[in-house]
Amino acid sequence: MDKGKIIVGLDIGTTKICCIVAQKVEGKKIEILGSGVVPSRGVQDGEVRNIRDTAEDIQAACAMASSKTGVEIKKVFVGIAGAHVRSSVYKLGYTRQNSSKLIDIDDVKLLEEQVKNLNNEPGEQIISYQAQEFYVDQKVPIKNNPIGVMGNRLEASWHVITGNVSSTRSIEMSVEMAGLELIDFDLEPLASASAVLTDEQMEEGVCLIDIGGGTTDVAIFTKGIIRHTAIFPYAGEYITQMIQSKLKLRYEAAKKLKENPHATSALFQHIPENKILTVNNLTGLPPVQIQQRYYCRLVNACLEQIFNQVKNEIASSYYKNKLNAGIVVTGGGAMIPNLKNFVEQFTGYHTQIGLPISRLSNLQDKSYSQTIYATSIGLALLAADNSEDYIYEKLEKMETNPIATDQQEAKEYEQPIETKRKNLSWLDKIQTKIGSFLLDEASIKEFEDN
Repeated sequence: MDKGKIIVGLDIGTTKICCIVAQKVEGKKIEILGSGVVPSRGVQDGEVRNIRDTAEDIQAACAMASSKTGVEIKKVFVGIAGAHVRSSVYKLGYTRQNSSKLIDIDDVKLLEEQVKNLNNEPGEQIISYQAQEFYVDQKVPIKNNPIGVMGNRLEASWHVITGNVSSTRSIEMSVEMAGLELIDFDLEPLASASAVLTDEQMEEGVCLIDIGGGTTDVAIFTKGIIRHTAIFPYAGEYITQMIQSKLKLRYEAAKKLKENPHATSALFQHIPENKILTVNNLTGLPPVQIQQRYYCRLVNACLEQIFNQVKNEIASSYYKNKLNAGIVVTGGGAMIPNLKNFVEQFTGYHTQIGLPISRLSNLQDKSYSQTIYATSIGLALLAADNSEDYIYEKLEKMETNPIATDQQEAKEYEQPIETKRKNLSWLDKIQTKIGSFLLDEASIKEFEDN
């Protein structure tokens, strides 16, 4: 994508819908032009449950971003999450017909076709896939690049992410109903990783933990390659609901209390037992008096529940002893005070809070450096990295696309959608990234002829 071109990332979350408008600048960086953020009404545990409400919220967030930036938003790059998403690793390969010919792109495409034709569980579809290691005659080639190598058998291990067909279709329908074109989507933890992780961390081994509203996302990287992903439905909303239930507060009061940095802490041992919090709860009734140590102990217990899941995922991934860069925590949940210390004590790994700033240029609004924007900024980064199809031009005047109101018009969206997503292949996405390592076809032919 050329410098100065504009892209849009859309985060359809459990608690908020966030639309980020950015432009590509030097290197791999983007400059944020503006955003629109509205509460999310139709999403639960990371999955779209009410398509109409979600479509209206998407439209509102995009309209807000458009009014701030002067960009007419028509195409979006969207994140996908939810407990229905799972990852698997497959080793696939074949014996080449002409082993005296150097391996080229066409040989690797045959491997990719094997991934596309995997038998999925009923009701599931492949969301994305990425090669981990290539093997030529059971050996990993230099720089993990098989192009230009001579060999008989070509194999690769693939990290494959699958999800529920109906959940994916609900996202597509929501975006279409909002009057937008869904160009492509990718897994939200991979988007967050692009925003907060460095190449060095991914090379040395790191576990990214994104604590959102409805889900906590886990992504493990080693040697610069995604190794394991997982998503489970214990996150910020789980903590809010526990506060609401145990302290008998209305939802808004519980959420406000959780987000108060002077009241909330991931640790409780340092808080005096006689320290009291005063919380305004129900209108017309006196404020509620809460012992802060007890309250923070409740938050601590919720975090233990979340990070027990994280520890289990790390153990099941077989990379437990390969995380030299430790853990990086991001997302809205990472804003809880003392979370870094809690995670280090609970997991035993060195921990950092991941701020989405390393690939941002000319950052005027410092609020975008908060962890709550990690996924939406990451989606904009993925859009900028992947394709020219995410380009927009600035317009002076914008028109809105109203949500269908009558039953006949709304019924159109209930039919299966023939998505306009380009569905870029894995090779299409990575060829530009590894192009400097690849021999072109002419060079290979010249070498073979000699």
